[in-house]
Amino acid sequence: MAALTITTIRLVRGDDEHQETLAANVAVPITTPMVTQDPTTGNWVLALATTTGNLGTPAIALHVAVAKQALTAVRAPCILDLGEALAGLAIGAKVYASDTAGTLADAAGTVSRVMGTVIGAFASTTADKLLRLE
Repeated sequence: MAALTITTIRLVRGDDEHQETLAANVAVPITTPMVTQDPTTGNWVLALATTTGNLGTPAIALHVAVAKQALTAVRAPCILDLGEALAGLAIGAKVYASDTAGTLADAAGTVSRVMGTVIGAFASTTADKLLRLE
């Protein structure tokens, strides 16, 4: 399983009802954007696919946050541009929740959870690759 190297996240398409803003319980860097709502505090924590409890209902953070800062995350259906993180994946490839906290990967973690599918989008000469959250 290879973790995706994410350096940018941009919401390409998605409605407001699929976005949620909560406080972050921990720092959420751009490289580990997968979060879930902590059932005790109601705040965002980093999600991981080691158990269903650790995974919860994952979402993808749209920006970085330090602990206790407001963080907006999105859930399906929406389309995200992850920069060059998807360049090595084929169009139609699945992206999974990883066993590493906050990380997306090209193979399933202990709990197999597909986070999205790589889709093509128009670019100047070749297709750009975007992630359609599922």
